[in-house]
Amino acid sequence: MKMTFVVSVCMTMILAPKPMVAQQLKTYSIKSTYASTETCNYKTDGIYIVWWDKAFDYSDKATELLSTLMDVREDCLGTYRMSDPPNPLAGFYYNVYIHNPKKDLFPDDWAMGQGTDENGYPYLTIPQAYAKMGSSGAQHEGFHIFQYKANSPGFVYSGDSQWFIEATANWYAATKHPESKDEYITASAVTSNPQVTLWYSFENREAGEVENWQRGCHQYGMNIFLNYLTDVRKVSKALLVGGFYGKISQLPQEYLYNQLGGKTFCDLYADFAGHNVSGYPYFPIGTEERSAKELKKYGDSLDIHPIVATYKNNGTDGEWYRPGKDFVTRGWGYNVYKINNSRNGSYTFQLQGDSAGSEGAPAEFRGRVVVRSGSSSKVYPVKMKDATTGMRKVKVKSSDSQVYLIVAATPCFFKGNQTYSYSIKIDKDEKNN
Repeated sequence: MKMTFVVSVCMTMILAPKPMVAQQLKTYSIKSTYASTETCNYKTDGIYIVWWDKAFDYSDKATELLSTLMDVREDCLGTYRMSDPPNPLAGFYYNVYIHNPKKDLFPDDWAMGQGTDENGYPYLTIPQAYAKMGSSGAQHEGFHIFQYKANSPGFVYSGDSQWFIEATANWYAATKHPESKDEYITASAVTSNPQVTLWYSFENREAGEVENWQRGCHQYGMNIFLNYLTDVRKVSKALLVGGFYGKISQLPQEYLYNQLGGKTFCDLYADFAGHNVSGYPYFPIGTEERSAKELKKYGDSLDIHPIVATYKNNGTDGEWYRPGKDFVTRGWGYNVYKINNSRNGSYTFQLQGDSAGSEGAPAEFRGRVVVRSGSSSKVYPVKMKDATTGMRKVKVKSSDSQVYLIVAATPCFFKGNQTYSYSIKIDKDEKNN
């Protein structure tokens, strides 16, 4: 898909923090809560020991898994300046368990993820189907290993910072598979409800909200934003990861805002929304269709709200339209309006935002107009007169079948679920060809 950005690309180079020096030991001791040499076979490489029930032959899987995890460690320590987990720093192997759900000696409720055992050390559980060379699941979980000793209080795994831990792990796995649309299967969890905050997770949802696949997967799906930043707009990968070990008290979203500069980060976020509406043209071919398939299979069809309002060959009929309170954009969320177009002419889009959010934070908005014609798209910035007021006039042809207005809330406020309301006016002039 071809897309043209009618905006400037901003690139910022930030020096990475000083590397965390890992303790290098030639040998490590075994210390495991869940396995022993009497009941399990094992293999080791570097800091890792991989265990599996003797009732199964997972020797080859263990070899592939070890190779994958060693590659992750090389990236995390050598490239991203992260730290080893506490186990090897204390002289013990980091335990990894290949398990066969409900068929082996390990707990039946194990899935894929990192936990902390009775010895106080983190460990990893990998279903046998994911124990293979280059497994994105193993890469995601492997990245978590090196987040464990992060020293930034603003990046804890809770509240309004939790999203970043999961999103960066998915981001890392996607960087290892640049041609794979399967690394963005949860993208639809973001675009099905784009009005929620970019830091939305299952721990900071609003009171009374439904719990479903798309709400729960939003924090994983936000790798589409992080991969857009680094892979498309060339934001430094070291900057993205550097906050974990920078002793940062700011929330991740605030850290990015300050590191990149407020104006730049606001524009990048609005451009990202335009990229989503354009069908992810700079992501692997088929990303939009693949993520839509995932939403259809697992999502709640009653909780899908990608478009606030849809028009046909016209706009708001000379009236100002204000979105309802349930779907108005939250801080660092966005709303989408769609026009099904089949005529030549021009559309004039006007945005008038409220001066403050629902809880009093000063408001700021960005707007984008997306014009789609067949497999190509163009993204135009709404020209902002000030922080809340903007306008854009765009000429269209009858072949431009879809025209979208995006309203993104980009305030200098980075927590909670505060809403930022506004009014829009869309006028169509069919005489202006």
